[in-house]
Amino acid sequence: MDKRFTPLSQIEQIQKRQYVLEMIQQNPDWPINIVAKFIRTELHLTLSDMAKITKISLQTLQNLEKPDANPTLETMYKLLNAFGLKLLIVKK
Repeated sequence: MDKRFTPLSQIEQIQKRQYVLEMIQQNPDWPINIVAKFIRTELHLTLSDMAKITKISLQTLQNLEKPDANPTLETMYKLLNAFGLKLLIVKK
């Protein structure tokens, strides 16, 4: 938890997680770097916290949040799966 923020109660944490999931579902066109940063900042996680939760290296997470990110499918899977999301590839 980012120490710049006061800790949330369990109910507030659940509400915040639901909000994050709803926003991501409402914006399926967001690139993965926006999704990654949105999850981390909205849940008040440090990069270190996010690395522990997702089991993705700190360096990879830093790169993932950059606009020119080019993550592997495995990295995207780890990120999304850790927060109860799935990666869906759809033919247009």
